[in-house]
Amino acid sequence: MQKPLNLELELECNMIRKIHILFLFFSVISSAQNTSLFKSIEGDFFIGKNIAHDKSLNTAIQGNSYGFMVLFNTKNNQKFKFYDLYNYPDKGFSLFYLNYNSSILGEAIGGYRHYTYNLTPTHKNQLYFTTGFGLGYANLPYNAITNNQNFALGSNLLVSAFLKLQYFKYFLHKNIALTSGISLVHFSNIAFKNPNLGINTVSLHFGIKYQNSSTKTKPQSEPLATSKNSHKWNYNIMVRAGYNESLIIDSGLFPFYTFSFYGSKIINNYSTLTVGADFFNSKFLKEYIKNEAIATGKNYNANDYNRLGIFIGHELTQNHFAFVSQIGYYVYYPFPYISRLYERFGFKYKVSKHLFSEVTLKANLFRAESLEIGLGYKF
Repeated sequence: MQKPLNLELELECNMIRKIHILFLFFSVISSAQNTSLFKSIEGDFFIGKNIAHDKSLNTAIQGNSYGFMVLFNTKNNQKFKFYDLYNYPDKGFSLFYLNYNSSILGEAIGGYRHYTYNLTPTHKNQLYFTTGFGLGYANLPYNAITNNQNFALGSNLLVSAFLKLQYFKYFLHKNIALTSGISLVHFSNIAFKNPNLGINTVSLHFGIKYQNSSTKTKPQSEPLATSKNSHKWNYNIMVRAGYNESLIIDSGLFPFYTFSFYGSKIINNYSTLTVGADFFNSKFLKEYIKNEAIATGKNYNANDYNRLGIFIGHELTQNHFAFVSQIGYYVYYPFPYISRLYERFGFKYKVSKHLFSEVTLKANLFRAESLEIGLGYKF
């Protein structure tokens, strides 16, 4: 039986488009020898497996995913202790195309800011670890009429992150390397619109890297020394806010506010320990309680929706930035919502000696609840 003509044309157009993208990438690689714009450029293809972390995703996951990734690493000649501490990591921008090989999940693209760390700097054939965070777009999000089985992605606009462990084998020319590795990529919209289980993909990568020979040698940085304040505790206040939606699909966006007070202690040049408390005022939860009262016929108090939690955390310092990770427990939890345990992951930026900002993801048992935008003050 022959395929319909329009389907054949669509497949042919998709193939031509991907060939054009591939041609463009290798054109960039070939011309990179004459430019000093990038320290290195990488490109690889991958095949992956989509993870069904919830049984409601079983229908959506239909086959192995595939795609390609391109990374542009910029030059770094700045003199900061951070670069010595982490063996001068590469930083840059990356593009990601993922075909879920599913009529329900469709395709996704992502753009990221990434850092790449050399785990074996003294070896000729080296092992690298890359982390990236950015924005994504999905072409087939949940739709109550046309795509009601996509419980992973509730909207076109997404937030995405990836982790990648990669091995480089140099060959033929000192500036060229064959690459192989594994990655984990995540797409979700952080509860801006439900359903939003998110989708994780584990992939096997093969590719090529071009290293620009005009890259300057590493600059000499100031001597490394642990902060003089490493023995003392500092105290911080933090206000976070944003909008999110409850588990009920199309229940609407509502504002939330989080007030935090915590202590922080520098352990060494890499790490800061944190411990403190959070007060959560989440308007979506008030509406969720009202809906549950109607659905169950029970007399719930919708005005008793605030939560209080305690947490312990860690900050991985990278110059003016830090990667924040926390785990907490609701000590005041008047109405059950997913879990009493909660987590927070994200980025902190030091604005001045006392002022800092944060962008963090708050989750309950790793199920996203909100994207938090925050401003803090350290005493």
